[in-house]
Amino acid sequence: MSRAFPKPVVVVSKCLEFEACRYNGERISSSFIERLKPHVRFRPVCPEVEIGLGTPRDPIRIYLQDEQKALYQPSTCKHLTRKMNAFAEKFLGSLEEVDGFILKAKSPSCAIDDAKIFPTAASANHTALGAGLFAGAALERFGARAFVDEAGLNEPDARSTFLTKIFTLAAFREVKIQGSMNGLVRYHAENKLLFMACHQETMREMGRIAANHEKHAFGEAAALYEDALFRLLARTPSRASYVNALAHALGHLSEKISGEEKKRLLDALEEYRAGKILLDGPLDMLEDWTTRFGSEYLEKQTLFEPYPRVLGGNPD
Repeated sequence: MSRAFPKPVVVVSKCLEFEACRYNGERISSSFIERLKPHVRFRPVCPEVEIGLGTPRDPIRIYLQDEQKALYQPSTCKHLTRKMNAFAEKFLGSLEEVDGFILKAKSPSCAIDDAKIFPTAASANHTALGAGLFAGAALERFGARAFVDEAGLNEPDARSTFLTKIFTLAAFREVKIQGSMNGLVRYHAENKLLFMACHQETMREMGRIAANHEKHAFGEAAALYEDALFRLLARTPSRASYVNALAHALGHLSEKISGEEKKRLLDALEEYRAGKILLDGPLDMLEDWTTRFGSEYLEKQTLFEPYPRVLGGNPD
């Protein structure tokens, strides 16, 4: 099974693979981002350069001012909060479409959750960690999209979750552009197992919206569906929910495979539930049987290929 993918729109910190614009004048190499380039539409950005700081530049830091985050450059005594907030508002407001963000970890501008926060501008030691000013604004405006930093791209689960989310959102954007209720019904049907693995109750809610018994106009139905989709993708699928989804898939092949094959899959699902094997094992079994015996329903399920196969495996 192989399918075509629309290209997600991804905002990326420019210092990650694109340009030597870190505070120390370096560029951070990322072979995985390089692999992503043919499959996504990147929007590289360096907020610190955009507000007039040079490359290389003296470090900046976040401190608390009246319990609010403020940005400061100790070596020059420059207060940069207004400039950064204004740039973030302008840049993020210019994004007509976006599916995800890949941002620089630990950065006072771009960190998702691990920038050092100092109690005062002159403090020697930080007392907390949190989002950088640009990332914080992005999370506030686009928190339902996919976010990851370069460290997360090296973690298989975080990387897979990010990829699944950006390609699922990009595909839904195509549905909205087409403006067809039939397209929405088809999108839901093809993602049913993937959505079941995320959250079965929300998947059913989305099915009712797509069925559109209330006869909503497409725009209204799509808005309701998108809200549910964001809520569903915010959840991290559990092993138990994946087992449930794959057991449901087995039902479409149970009359075509032998009892021994069925037992082999059920045993693999229990091993996966117990954390002894990866999900790839039972997924590969089901995909192989679908190819051998045929199942129109399973052949179209995105669960077996939520993002391009060439992006699977190790990041390097």
